[in-house]
Order: sequence, then structure tokens, then C-alpha cells
Amino acid sequence: MASALNPLPGDKIKPPPLKAGDLIAVVAPAGPVHEAAFTGGVKVLENQGFRVKVGKHVGEQLGYLAGPDEARAEDLNEALRDADVRGIVCVRGGYGCGRILNLVDYAAMRDNPRVFVGYSDVTALHCAFARQVGLVTFHGPMVESLGDGLTRLTLESFLRAVTSTEPLDVLPMPVDYAPPQIVGAGRATGPLAGGNLSIVASLLGTPYELEVRGRILMLEDVGEEPYRVDRMLRQLVLSGKLGQAAGVALGEMINCEPKPETAATPPGRAVPAASELLLGDVITDYFARLGRPVLSGLPCGHGRDKWTLPLGCLASIDAYKGRLVLEEAACRPG
Repeated sequence: MASALNPLPGDKIKPPPLKAGDLIAVVAPAGPVHEAAFTGGVKVLENQGFRVKVGKHVGEQLGYLAGPDEARAEDLNEALRDADVRGIVCVRGGYGCGRILNLVDYAAMRDNPRVFVGYSDVTALHCAFARQVGLVTFHGPMVESLGDGLTRLTLESFLRAVTSTEPLDVLPMPVDYAPPQIVGAGRATGPLAGGNLSIVASLLGTPYELEVRGRILMLEDVGEEPYRVDRMLRQLVLSGKLGQAAGVALGEMINCEPKPETAATPPGRAVPAASELLLGDVITDYFARLGRPVLSGLPCGHGRDKWTLPLGCLASIDAYKGRLVLEEAACRPG
């Protein structure tokens, strides 16, 4: 078991940028691999000029996990300890990263920082690397995302974020997206933090919980009905986390509207549509009165287009102009 490093508040480590010819390790710390999307994603990475090393346990399956905890952690730790590996891209989310947080070699990442990319369940590892190492990591497309339904915006955002030593500036919206919704007015600046709402809520009270104070909190999710979103946001309120944020950037909430029947409904008894709170109602309830700048509908998370966001880097949210600005480079020269 790796020991916690407990970096000082404000301690921030940036990885060197990726460049053509660099070795990227591909690991599956969460759910099992979908072969076609996985193969396509590896080809995309190779077509961008990177070399790819696939973890030896990728392709294993143990129910809803990509193999036993020890095997998934072994692949990640092997990548962390390999001096030739300059980047790590996770295969997919699903579930399982939280099960290996106490098995990760955080010291290896601190000794040799490198680009680390993923989203969804990988939020658990983003939070852990931030807490234990102080590392800037990348909330962005995974291997299967690159191999299935890849858009130009997603690829360009990914490449720019992980290869540039310049600030990423104003993030572009997809041309066919509606403008971001202004839920709370104002402007704020702070380090970017967050990821998948379900995972952020599940880590509260653990050594890996998200640091929110003075930060721009980014949240997204998929497949959670409004009452579940309500419950998780209430956790953030009761823990004091939500009130500590300087501003909030809400990504897409995919397939998060009420179902005809829910787990809370007796079998065979459909909930009348008029009795349901919609997702927009929940978002407004929590964020319109927060007294912070809040934008929603941003392309980060499980939607078609995905920004690659450097977690830990200084960002500004401008709810008057409806934009998110990355004020500093995600990668250090080197």
C-alpha cells in the first residue's frame, strides 16, 4: 500500500508536454474493455505520432471490473514506475477506480510526473493525484472515447491540452451547441477542480476527497435521475463543499431526466410526469441562489464533444460572457 504524501496547500506539479514519439501507457483501472472502441482509440493515438504501451492486464474482466483490483493497480503502477512512459491514458470509466486508490504508488508519480488523462469514474484518480501529489491531471477523452464517435473538437482539445506549454485561453464551444446557460451571474478565478458528480460525492470523508475552497468546481454526470443528482448535490451542501467554490462550471448531464418508473417507485406504478422535478429544476434550485458565477451545458464529460480540462490549473469563469478561460499552461517546459 502506498503512503499518502500530503502535499502542502497550493503545491502544484505540472507534467512535461507530450510530443511525437513519446510513449503513452494505456491502462484500464475501472470497467472492462470494449474491444472495437479500444482498438480504434489506440490507432488514433498512434496516428498522432505517439507510441502506445498496453498494460498487460488490459482485456481482463471480473464482472463489472477490468480484472481484480491488484491487477488493475499493477498496470497503473507499472506505468507510473516506467521512466520511459510520458503519458497515461485510461481506457474507459465505468466503476472500479475507487477500489484501488490505496494501492497506487503516488510517490512514483511525484518523482516522475507525466500526463494523466481520463474522465467519469477516473475522477477518483484525479482527486487522489491532486490530494496525494499535487499533480495537474487532465479531465478528457479516454481511449474508447477516441475510438468511437471522435469529433474534431474533442481531438483538437485533447492534443492542445497535453502538448502545449502555453495557456489554453478561451475554450471554444461546438458550433451546433446552444450557448452555455447562465445559472448564476458574475466572474471568478481559481484553480479548476472536479469531475464526475457521483464520484466527487462518494469520496467525501475520505483522504481523497476533492478540495473545493476557492476553486472553479466542474461537475458532470450520466444516467442519474434528478432525485439522485439532488441527493449528491445535497451531500456537497451539507459537507460545506459547495459553498466553498469560487464558481461552478457544469458539464453535460447526459440521460439524467426522470424515468417512467424509478427504484423509489413500487413495481408497476408509474410516477405521474407532473409530479417529477426535472434536472433543470434541481440545477436551478441549488445553483441559482449560490451567489457564485455558474454556467451549465459545457462540453465536458459524457457528451459528444469533450473539452480536455487541466485540473489544478488556474481558470476563470465569466458568466456574463458565458465562457470558461484557462489562464495558465497545463504542462511545464521540458
